[in-house]
Amino acid sequence: MGVISDAIDALEDWCCDLFEDGIKSQFDGISELLTDTFSQTTGNNGLVSTFIAKHPSQFTGGGSGGTAVWTTIETLCNNVVVPIGGFILTVILLNELIQMLLWGNNFKDFDDSIFIQWIIKALCGVILVANTYYIASALFSFGTNVCSNGLTTLFGGGDYLSTALTIKKSALSSLELGELMTVWFISLIVHLGIMILIVAIVITFASRIIEIFMYLSIAPIPMATMMDSGEWASIGKNWIKQILALSFQGFFIIVALAIFKTLFNNMITSLNSSSDGVIMQMAMLMGYTAALIFTILRTGAVSKSIFNAR
Repeated sequence: MGVISDAIDALEDWCCDLFEDGIKSQFDGISELLTDTFSQTTGNNGLVSTFIAKHPSQFTGGGSGGTAVWTTIETLCNNVVVPIGGFILTVILLNELIQMLLWGNNFKDFDDSIFIQWIIKALCGVILVANTYYIASALFSFGTNVCSNGLTTLFGGGDYLSTALTIKKSALSSLELGELMTVWFISLIVHLGIMILIVAIVITFASRIIEIFMYLSIAPIPMATMMDSGEWASIGKNWIKQILALSFQGFFIIVALAIFKTLFNNMITSLNSSSDGVIMQMAMLMGYTAALIFTILRTGAVSKSIFNAR
């Protein structure tokens, strides 16, 4: 019986070491995955810097030597949409002139200063429609500067992780085999969750930049409606709100990532400093990861609600 008992104990110790190594390996993989993804946040080729910290005019999708999407959309906007915007502007200005003439009690209280007002409005409308793309570029510069400064402030060293996400085996030594199996399974889910998180970040980044170019491609039309004194002006105003919301969405993504970084690092530090409540702390890590996934996907709605963009 002693030989069998020793064999069982040896097998149990081997299984415990196996799961401890597995848990450590999972977190080493998480650390490497996050570091590789975010280590160049202030560099030229990082995921965050490629999609957020750079102005859309520099966006090439991570490739080098190719044509920027900005140039393609600029050509489309200037050659195809500007003439349509000019036509809409003409209709709006003619309607404005008619309304100005009729407001004077059907020409009885005629004031020739209305022509000066109309000419000024027409000149402003032509300038806005012809230069809408470059006006939007200036609006995006605000958001780009905020995102770049936010990255420098929150991730000053350029690394997403300020501490290594490494689980010490000493923090797992007091756990029984069943507990180690549970922790290993949760760590596997956390690892998968981090991969899903990165996919969600890429989806959010890509959909944001595509939406930006879609709004830019049609820019002269909503800008032409800005010259209307009636309800049509709301189209242009809402377009500007949407542009600002998309521009500052990157900032909210950076804030969410910074919060996640702090919470994740604090939890790992807590795990390494005490072996009590390891399963609960692992469950909280899993919850933080899921919460960040949903938060990243909702940053667009948060930004639009702040700017009251519909």
